[in-house]
Amino acid sequence: MSWPEITGVFELPRTDEPEQIDDPSQPFAELQRSMRDVALTNRLFGGTQTVLYHVARMLRDLPRGTEVRILDIATGSADIPLALEAWGQRRGLKLTIVAVDNHEAMLRMAAEAAPNVSLALADALALPFPPRSFDIALCALAFHHFGFEASAQVLRAMDKLTTRGLIVTDLKRDKLTLWGVQASFAALKAHPFTKHDGPASVRRAFTPPEYRKMVGLSGVQNIRLHTHWYFRIALVQAKLGKITDTEL
Repeated sequence: MSWPEITGVFELPRTDEPEQIDDPSQPFAELQRSMRDVALTNRLFGGTQTVLYHVARMLRDLPRGTEVRILDIATGSADIPLALEAWGQRRGLKLTIVAVDNHEAMLRMAAEAAPNVSLALADALALPFPPRSFDIALCALAFHHFGFEASAQVLRAMDKLTTRGLIVTDLKRDKLTLWGVQASFAALKAHPFTKHDGPASVRRAFTPPEYRKMVGLSGVQNIRLHTHWYFRIALVQAKLGKITDTEL
């Protein structure tokens, strides 16, 4: 179901503040506990389901047994690739998933959690793959880390790397999202890193009008914006099919 765009009293100015998980000097055990919180909230509050929903729509024409190549950018602890593996098995598709991150501790977590996923240490702005290496490129909960202009560059890279399209998901920036994230992490008794980084992520995130400008800057065609319950937003480009939601 769609969530209406927020205007007026619920608007929230953008503040680019550092997050604890971006600091490579943090103890691995503390980062791991915080990323477990992120994976849990993805499962409970729509982050994982948003990705699976759009992947399923993008691949719905494929017969069982088809091989599909997927790139996950800024994978973190690889909770999204794990969910994709399970979905692919149910759907009968042969998924080859490559996950990249520029944070060595994240790749260590990903290796422990998702041994069947191919991992690579790589920056989202310098991805080491030739054009059309993948069917789909994903990026979840990372655009707010990149910033506006860098996110436009990542969109261009995702477009060049794929044959079927791209999916970007992130939090929406507004006061309702901020309050919801704060309440969720308090109820879940999340790690202190998570309690700091969740609200910081909301303040660093983008609004639908900002995403429209970002897509315009990127020059990538046929990207559509989708809004989802639990404060999620998605940019989706389906190169081989028609999507009927709001077009940018």
